[in-house]
Amino acid sequence: MMQKSLLLLCVSCMILWGQGYGLTPKQVAPKLYCFFGDLEVPNTKNNGNMVNTCYIDAGEGWIVFDSGPTYLYAKEAFDAMQGIKSQPVLALFNSHVHDDHWLGNGFYHDKGVIIYGPANFSADHLAIPTRIEEAIQPTFYQGTVPVAPDYLISAPRTLTIGHIKLQLLTFSDPAHTSNDLVLFIPSEGVLLAGDLIFNDRLPSLRDGSLKGWLKALERLKRLSWHVVVGGHGYKTGRDAMHFIDTYLHRLYRQVKEAMEEDVEMGEITKRVRLSEYRTMALYDLLHGKNVIKAYEELEWEIE
Repeated sequence: MMQKSLLLLCVSCMILWGQGYGLTPKQVAPKLYCFFGDLEVPNTKNNGNMVNTCYIDAGEGWIVFDSGPTYLYAKEAFDAMQGIKSQPVLALFNSHVHDDHWLGNGFYHDKGVIIYGPANFSADHLAIPTRIEEAIQPTFYQGTVPVAPDYLISAPRTLTIGHIKLQLLTFSDPAHTSNDLVLFIPSEGVLLAGDLIFNDRLPSLRDGSLKGWLKALERLKRLSWHVVVGGHGYKTGRDAMHFIDTYLHRLYRQVKEAMEEDVEMGEITKRVRLSEYRTMALYDLLHGKNVIKAYEELEWEIE
């Protein structure tokens, strides 16, 4: 107990001395507030604040979608939302296993919040050094302890939390990762898509499936929503899906065409440049890797 009290004191002092994230929520819909991160990978400048997280007003409490990259981030987000409406957090949902989305779980766990997550969340994700820990300043990671969800969601289900009825969507095939969790609120026309939707920067295929991701996007298109928040990027209207859908379709088509012309893996990145995206954030870092990942996946389809 004393250790936790000292931790809270240290984190509070960082915020007081202006050494925190300086998080400011943006109201995206009548009951939805989100924090939008930088269009970068984690580094010592953004300290993991390169992810989008959201709070939903459920009437008698908040519902949180993704806890963010650190304990400090989660605390700052919570404190900022208390300034908008002072009420407890009723539930937290983790969209997938990438650590920038869930390493803030410990803050909510300490408050007794029930945490839901994707079915593939395992002890392995708690036992290894995290990417965030290695990438950011140690002071920002202080107090961050990996905490797994309390309940794993393996199939679609409907929950009523507070005054909000929400649908949890799961996917039978790998998409952005081997198991992604999406939150849909029909009454509000709101879709929280996690990393199934990127805009304003390139996505990463490293842990996913190009074909499965395209299939998941087709499913999301059929839902009746007018506001969507993806895991990265600033667009929130119906056009927010356009980039990721177009990029992945072009990637699929051009890689497949090149393979049918017997272009080998060593040459595929020179052939499939998709240069129309070269000015987009993280193109140089991620596009070539995405091409290789797509080649490896589609190789089985061509043979």
